[in-house]
Amino acid sequence: MPRFLVVDALARAGGSRYSTFDVVSAGPRVVAGLLAEKYETLLKPYEEVYRNVSSYLDHEFIMVSAMTSDKVAVKKLVSKLRGKGFKGEIILGGPISVEGADLLRLYGDVNYLIVGEGEIPLQKFVNCVIEKSCDVSEVPALVYREKGKVVSTGPVVHTPVELLNTVKPWTMVDKSYNPPTVYRIYVEVVRGCSNYHRPLLKKLGCLECLKCRVGPLVERLECPANIPPGCGFCSVPYIFGPARSRSPVVVRREVEELIAHGARRIVLSAPDFLDYYREKKCEEEVLTDPCHPPANTEAIEELLNQLVSIREVENGSVTVSIENVKACLVNHEVASLLGKYLKGTTIHIGCETGDAQFNNRILGKPISPSDVVKASKLLSENGLRPYVYLMYGLPFMDSRTYLKTLKLVDELAGTGVEKITLYKYITLPQTSFSMVKLPLGFNKKIISLIKKRVEEYNYMMKKTLQGSTIEVFLMETERGVYGYPVKHGPVVFIEKGSRLSVRVNGCRARVLIREVAPRYVKGVLLDILDCPGAG
Repeated sequence: MPRFLVVDALARAGGSRYSTFDVVSAGPRVVAGLLAEKYETLLKPYEEVYRNVSSYLDHEFIMVSAMTSDKVAVKKLVSKLRGKGFKGEIILGGPISVEGADLLRLYGDVNYLIVGEGEIPLQKFVNCVIEKSCDVSEVPALVYREKGKVVSTGPVVHTPVELLNTVKPWTMVDKSYNPPTVYRIYVEVVRGCSNYHRPLLKKLGCLECLKCRVGPLVERLECPANIPPGCGFCSVPYIFGPARSRSPVVVRREVEELIAHGARRIVLSAPDFLDYYREKKCEEEVLTDPCHPPANTEAIEELLNQLVSIREVENGSVTVSIENVKACLVNHEVASLLGKYLKGTTIHIGCETGDAQFNNRILGKPISPSDVVKASKLLSENGLRPYVYLMYGLPFMDSRTYLKTLKLVDELAGTGVEKITLYKYITLPQTSFSMVKLPLGFNKKIISLIKKRVEEYNYMMKKTLQGSTIEVFLMETERGVYGYPVKHGPVVFIEKGSRLSVRVNGCRARVLIREVAPRYVKGVLLDILDCPGAG
């Protein structure tokens, strides 16, 4: 029986992570779970496999999940595997797959590429390639080589919600990530995105028919000009389709299994958590509008209530948080509901710029800065810790938009936002902005002002940690011991002391924050609260 190794290479860039060190994404766990139903399967992080390649050469199939930004890391791993004598098949997948056939031309040692969502193509791949019950050409959304040529069997295939609710993702995180207590394990609750607006740009061929913005939701799936759906910079709607929600019973079962295998930090993953079961409010249950209808608060409460009633969540030994929300869906009811179940945890909001018209027409994002300011204030008032995302270098971004963005930073400062993250725009494949070459907007002087203001604000907020006591999970590394806040936040470098004379890897502890700087936080260990296997 063939053995599979699934490698989590997400966000490894050139071969190592520069941030989000503690994230375990849902995608690789879904792939590993699917394969484990029939075959001997192992899921490992990129670093473990790269350091110990020789230990994994006996697998017949190695599947690598990566992002577009991880090309160098993938190249290094594949080259090392082949250099050490790996003779099996290498299959590439994940968000990087949107680059399609070009990837197989780039990576001569990769055998197959699964494009987009993996459930349906992977099941068919197993039937055709491993069990030989059909021809490889019958596998949907697959890129492979045949007689020296690169062949593609077709576009992405979106997984129906019925299948999403039957697939069991890999939950044996104690066999994959060491120590599992430290990691934020992402559990998928919504697949796909509800924003099927498109940028209203003539350069993209937009007819300004507004079909993507008004009328029946199901008709917004297609664009007469073939402009990909969603924000101009984002490929999520193309890859993953419209929002579909997993059953609360299925989500609870997965969380319980993860906890049984050592997980202590659960993140409910979704492009927008507030899309959860919002499709149930739509005709034909097709959700292609980011702001209407309003959030399904009854379904959200049912899900959260299911999770907080798990013993380990109820007694505080496991933390549950959520990922992203769209500001236009946040109102008093929503903020109060989230505060009731998720108090003290972080929550992420995309704003991109301070220019409402630019967001709406150029980006295809009908969410205004005033929506974000209001949402941040409401969420903060209800005990959550908002993080807001901004971008620079976007197509057509001019001084007017930059100045409005600079003003927005000051407005956000008055709402209780804990952190502002400023990203540089990068063109991604299968986005509307990748259709044609567009002029990128740079104003170095104002960008410098925005960067400086964001850095100053983030440092000011970080300094509020000085002298405080927080709970963290400890990870021992070659460079020292680090504390990952139980409810997320800046990673704490733990200063050496007598209390670190014993093994503390994976332990939950209290630390006193002694020093805060723009790029680091230092603390001293006060006491150990709990350790894996203790008691």
